Amino acid sequence: MRHRETKLTASDLLKPRKNLLWKQSSLPKPCWSRPFLIENRITRSFDDRMIFEENAARNLLRGEVEGELARLSASGRRFWLAEYRFLEKMMTLSQLLAYAPAFVRLSRIMPRKLVFCRRMVVRKYLKQHLPSPNRLISKLCNRFVRSSVLLYPAEKLVSASDKFVALAARSADQSVAANRERVIMLLRSLHMMTDQEICEQFQRERDYLNELHLLVELVRFYQVDINDVFSLSAADIAHFWKHNGA
Repeated sequence: MRHRETKLTASDLLKPRKNLLWKQSSLPKPCWSRPFLIENRITRSFDDRMIFEENAARNLLRGEVEGELARLSASGRRFWLAEYRFLEKMMTLSQLLAYAPAFVRLSRIMPRKLVFCRRMVVRKYLKQHLPSPNRLISKLCNRFVRSSVLLYPAEKLVSASDKFVALAARSADQSVAANRERVIMLLRSLHMMTDQEICEQFQRERDYLNELHLLVELVRFYQVDINDVFSLSAADIAHFWKHNGA
């Protein structure tokens, strides 16, 4: 009796590797560190689901932050709590856990007037370098302006803004064709990485597994076929990352 041949699919390339040597003290990458953004209902639904699954841990961390903010004046407490809740929506749990202590220290030493002044500076800088952003980029700009002054020290705001401008330019085209190409390149690049490169890229196992789960959904959504992946040459991949690398 002949066995039925099992057809390999693109999703099969996204099974997690075992026995990877993760560093216990590694910090997660900042929330603006991706090479480009894919904004569609799949990524939004995935983010919402992750936040829901992490809800208990997020609530516990928020309670600890609120307890630290209780030392501030009533107006200061309201301001910084609103800023924390804003960051919560755009950061993973691992990013929040790593950043929360720095956020608490910042709330005690940074005057609110300075926060507003730095936002104004960043907004003017982005306006000079992104004069005609589309609707998506405008939304991303607003997020970056508000978050950047909390995430980066003053001496790194310009370099961080430059990196955001490059990220926005790479992410501006959200057409099906552009996003499909990004997914294929991400999948093939991940498949070709060594174990060490994967650990360096994602820093933490949790972030690696989340990336795989999201890519599986994107592969299905964009109907990526195994032939799409293996038809890429090394030159194709190198050319793509030359123009889309972080």
